[in-house]
Amino acid sequence: MSVLAFASIRSCGVTTAAMALAATWSTGRRVLLAELDPAGGTLAAASGWPPEPSLVSLAAAARRGGDPDLIWQHCQSLPGGAPVLAGPTSAEQARSAVGMLAGLVRRLNELDADVLVDCGRLEPGSPGRGLLVGADRAVLVARPHLADLHALATWAEAHPLDGGNLGLVLVGEGPYPDNEVEDALGIEVLERLPWDSDGAAALVSVPASARELRVSPLVRAARSLADRLGNQDLAVAPGNQVEVGASTGFLRTKVRAWRTEPATPSTNGSTPEEVTQ
Repeated sequence: MSVLAFASIRSCGVTTAAMALAATWSTGRRVLLAELDPAGGTLAAASGWPPEPSLVSLAAAARRGGDPDLIWQHCQSLPGGAPVLAGPTSAEQARSAVGMLAGLVRRLNELDADVLVDCGRLEPGSPGRGLLVGADRAVLVARPHLADLHALATWAEAHPLDGGNLGLVLVGEGPYPDNEVEDALGIEVLERLPWDSDGAAALVSVPASARELRVSPLVRAARSLADRLGNQDLAVAPGNQVEVGASTGFLRTKVRAWRTEPATPSTNGSTPEEVTQ
């Protein structure tokens, strides 16, 4: 079983990516989507779920400690059955709950499940970086546009991570191909998810296996990414460990050297908005 943490630096789309993966997870193992974004969750509102059970009710129940299996009692479910530990919409409540559950969160790898952690956007002081460092696999989500990739490079320089377990998911079209992004950032591009707002919105009400979603561009790409992540050996050989962002100024210099983006970007170059937008 493994813990995979998803986050972004500037772009949105983390919740959509994590939800699509949870809906298409195909390893045969149980999967849990944990919405631990300190800025607040979006899935409860989008799905019409009641305020509890949720991250907040779990925090209250775990005040005196508790086994990680307590989490299952505080989950909602996606239409296909994948359990979701939903975050509150309030940023204040979310940050408080995540802080209260720090000890329990560090034990997510004890669950009999693959855990997909939605860390949201990595704002200054966010606990998300700690979640990335503690995960078996850290995945950053970004648009393939200069401003977003420059922000990612700047963050990576300030917060070096082990590149062996770090991957990148690009969302939408842009002027930079995957291999160029990999070369500039030193981070493997795992998948490119298409801009598919209809597919993202439908995932909160329709199983990914339903006829109308099986051919959705988002669901098809998510299945490919789920197969890759779910069946990948997350153990990194010692000789393959690379510290991303260790050389100050190098990443930003390479990103700045890219050609300027077209004045009129492609109409399908936008990132999918979070499911509530």
